Amino acid sequence: MTVTNIDGQLTLDFSVPANCPPPNPNLADKLQKLAAAMDTAISSKLSPSISHQNITARRSRIAASMREDGRRLQLIQSWLMGLAVRHRDGTCPTQLSKISNRSHLDSFASIFHWQKEGAKSLEYLYTGFDRGDEIAQRLGSIGIHSANDALAAVELLESLGNPADRQIDPIGERVEALRRKAIYQQVPDFYPTPGEIISRMLQLANVQPQHPCLDPEGGAGDICVALRDLGVENIDCFELNAGLAEALTLLGFVPLGRDFLTATPRPIYDRILMNPPFGEDAYIQHVRHAYDWLAPGGELVAVLPIEHPSRIKKRRQFSEWLDSLEAIRYPNPSKAFTKGDLPRQRLRYRYCAIETHLIHLCR
Repeated sequence: MTVTNIDGQLTLDFSVPANCPPPNPNLADKLQKLAAAMDTAISSKLSPSISHQNITARRSRIAASMREDGRRLQLIQSWLMGLAVRHRDGTCPTQLSKISNRSHLDSFASIFHWQKEGAKSLEYLYTGFDRGDEIAQRLGSIGIHSANDALAAVELLESLGNPADRQIDPIGERVEALRRKAIYQQVPDFYPTPGEIISRMLQLANVQPQHPCLDPEGGAGDICVALRDLGVENIDCFELNAGLAEALTLLGFVPLGRDFLTATPRPIYDRILMNPPFGEDAYIQHVRHAYDWLAPGGELVAVLPIEHPSRIKKRRQFSEWLDSLEAIRYPNPSKAFTKGDLPRQRLRYRYCAIETHLIHLCR
């Protein structure tokens, strides 16, 4: 790599130099293990327990700071993995060949942060080398003896992998924030559908890319995204909550309307996948209404609470209606919706102790 200073700007050549050190599988293994060992710390920082408590300004600040620490750790982890690959195949640039532990990369992560903040923050780097501060001593031990060398090394570290993988997605961040807000505020009947249940729904409905599909209660978009990942292009939805409707729009699913029950049925959908509200038996009206949106030969799969023999007339009539359509019931795994009680998933799911099953019916 060559570095030329022209009017204060660094010009870098990232081609692999011919005098790279030979492959070093032992160091590659060490760096790879260091990277893998960071998973738990990264997860706890990106999903801090304090963020699952009642929201306050102080807790929000602490949670935001912890998530920033998590992103810093992710950056270091990506560098460790990139270096491991290069040491394994013998293409590690000489300037980075002496990096053998996380503390070296901690220093480079600070420099990376200072670069993002601008020239004023980079003064710490230049004055640090002028005074022989700790960062200069630490980097000097691996052959980095000036601020310009350090900046060039950071750029080279970035070139090892795909920087796009670490770029913050502002849309994704906003969608997740809206999702968390809906969970924290306990939006009525908002219980996101777990991925394993969505997979079963797609399988039962035999969804194909050419099928026009509808999710009458779009929520945070879990079902819609799964349909899109399957290759479906014609996906419509409704969503009553304003924040969740915004999340759907950001994801590219503009709701047809807010209140599904007030919309006039159009029997144009080959497949309808839905997780309707359970409160006050609202699912009964939602499923009946959704059935009217099915095209001839269409199929509907819905998440419903398990029905028990009931004296409540509308529940009994609904069960009889399902039977008349030869609906098939498939029990979900026990406590399928309780996974929101696990630390890593609290940001994406909400605890619900109601036992559920899937119903599959055809028009």
